[in-house]
Amino acid sequence: MSTIQLTDQYTGETVDFIETSIWYDGTTTMTDNECDGVIYIKHNNLYYKRYIEDHINVKWFGAKGDGINDDTQSIQTAFNFLLNMRDVRKIDNSTFNLCCFIPDGRYKISSMLLFPTSCTLRGGSQHGTILFTDENDIAVLFPTDDGTAINSNIEKHDYTIISDLTIAGNFYKISPYDFRPDIPSDYGKGILIDKTTKINIQNVAIKGFETAGIHCNEVSYIYITNTIILNNRIGLLTTKSSIASTSVFVVNTEIRLNSTGISMSDSYACYFTNCLLEANFAHYSKNIDFNKSPESSAGIAVTLKNCQNINFSNCYFEAHLVSIVLYSSHSNIFNNCFFAPAAGIFMDGALIQPYLVWFYGNNASDNKFINNYYLSSDENISPYKFFTHFRNTSTGNVFELTTKEQLDLFISQNQDEFTEFVNNNWRDNAPKFFCDGSNEQFIDAERRYITDKTFGSSSERPVNNLYSGQHFFDSTLGKPIYWQGIKWVKADGTDA
Repeated sequence: MSTIQLTDQYTGETVDFIETSIWYDGTTTMTDNECDGVIYIKHNNLYYKRYIEDHINVKWFGAKGDGINDDTQSIQTAFNFLLNMRDVRKIDNSTFNLCCFIPDGRYKISSMLLFPTSCTLRGGSQHGTILFTDENDIAVLFPTDDGTAINSNIEKHDYTIISDLTIAGNFYKISPYDFRPDIPSDYGKGILIDKTTKINIQNVAIKGFETAGIHCNEVSYIYITNTIILNNRIGLLTTKSSIASTSVFVVNTEIRLNSTGISMSDSYACYFTNCLLEANFAHYSKNIDFNKSPESSAGIAVTLKNCQNINFSNCYFEAHLVSIVLYSSHSNIFNNCFFAPAAGIFMDGALIQPYLVWFYGNNASDNKFINNYYLSSDENISPYKFFTHFRNTSTGNVFELTTKEQLDLFISQNQDEFTEFVNNNWRDNAPKFFCDGSNEQFIDAERRYITDKTFGSSSERPVNNLYSGQHFFDSTLGKPIYWQGIKWVKADGTDA
């Protein structure tokens, strides 16, 4: 078979074409109808196929990437060709490399792009390849075959990979702190992942969307790594139509300057590791009002609604009015994280005090905060404060602390909250604080020592579960004292 070289009509590059008589499905005899002018051509009454090394390129299909011309149709045509190649591979087990490449450039998108699942979309670089839209009512990228949700069989479904590009909404050039229209769009999204599985997003930037940077609905096995989610109403949104989302894994990802960093509903068994959540105060939403629901509020790092078994490990939380909202969510874990709240802000003439965690709704229970670090650079800010919305139904929340100083601050900064639990006969429901560093616990709104405290000042004498003959060295007196059964006495039997 002969090989010819021709000049690509769009890119100007020299391209090798190989003579063929069979279309890429391996069975169809070539006719003029199969010639698309891109992959297949007719030259001197012979049919030729473009030599494809390891990817197709959207510029072969007419995409310009100049930031002016609308590239939607050209890119979608490339995606459709990839879909056909994928379907052929499923039939004959061929070795097509199912990758679509988008070189660096600014590609204007006016309607939703449907990218075939089990394929790879790769840009030239994270900040060099930009898919942008001026529309406020589209999702730019939807992994799907025909524009509908995919209830795919996980065993037969390969990973869909999206990497090395930026997806930009109609507000991506506008400061996060500029005010937005009063009536926002309900459909401005960067990537929509709907009722499907096995999506891998890596080294992607997603900016400027009125609803969400990434929206996952009824999904599983979603991996988001080394990604930047910036200046959206919600950075990462998970929802449920009929079944819950699960197995969303987010690693080494920056979620910053959104209104809410992460909002998860009806989800379980999701994991966030080494992520940065910072200053999610963008003006898509109004500042939080503690007399109302926390939904659709700015200044929140994470909201978990009806969620369980969500794990945050080694993550960084800084500059939020509320770091964590646990809305009717239980059995979630925050471990080895860094928390530094925002300075208070004025709303309606009053200073809003930031909170570490807001237990909201019924059954915000059995959540654990383990070995975290809490910091405030402003002595007027209380980084340890929590607030419980329904104290009668939210139980079993636990903070495991490492130092006596942390325990003291949690107790002192939440005394009003503990008083509410006690006054309403719900002391058993109050969050429990265990301090490894001083072997102490604070449960049922009272301070106790996990084991006998044998040394301390007069004010630190044990008061609970005492037994006759118990020993304590009183550093204020400078001598040992003993519990007689009804009072502390010195070695000579006199009152201590």
